[in-house]
Amino acid sequence: MVNTTREYKKTGPIVYHVLEPMIQSSKQTTVILYHGWGGNVANYDEAALEIATKGYTVLIPELIHHNTRNPIENPFTSSAQQKYFWETIFTSIEELDLIIESESVAEEQIVLIGNSMGGFIANGVFSKKNKLKGLATINGSGSFLLTEKLFRKQDGRPELSLEEEIMLKKYDPIGKQVATGSIFILHGDSDRIIPIEGNQDYYRYLTEIEGKTNIDFRVYPNVNHQFTDEMFADVLHWLECL
Repeated sequence: MVNTTREYKKTGPIVYHVLEPMIQSSKQTTVILYHGWGGNVANYDEAALEIATKGYTVLIPELIHHNTRNPIENPFTSSAQQKYFWETIFTSIEELDLIIESESVAEEQIVLIGNSMGGFIANGVFSKKNKLKGLATINGSGSFLLTEKLFRKQDGRPELSLEEEIMLKKYDPIGKQVATGSIFILHGDSDRIIPIEGNQDYYRYLTEIEGKTNIDFRVYPNVNHQFTDEMFADVLHWLECL
């Protein structure tokens, strides 16, 4: 039995997929789902379908340098990641405005869910839009400058230039007032790709500086850079409790 519909949409250069439930939840929530570096929309079809079958509209943006938008041939090379990772994040943060406008959806109805690089994007958007309903970020970071410094230390690269640091600070959620909605941060304690220190720093900022109380930070023992079934189940439960 088909209980969702799917549509491919384009507004200007931006491409996104929409899953609509046949029976809409009374909460009238729209979930925007961001995938990770080197991933694609198809990787999240199963998750998006499960969310939609619970009565939520789900939007999955195609990110630049991925999917049909000039994808990088070998995205996991060091040179590709260093050249395009942050550009993809910054552009995706800016592009959400057009998607919201195209869908005519109120910010108060939007929940962001992002995994890995998608978590960076979702965090960045949440610090830009102050009326969003909720944010679930998995194995990402809400502390951009700190995370980039950790990346460079791991890779043995030079320190950031002043210009690079200014650009990171422009989008970094640290130092900005975030949306009033609920936040759920999830991270594996053994993540060897995205250092957990970024989310730890973000959580400290939100609770100690911003005084945010509607926030949960959950660490998963012995989990590397994976979006596990347990994590997904926890995100679904959190979503249904909003």
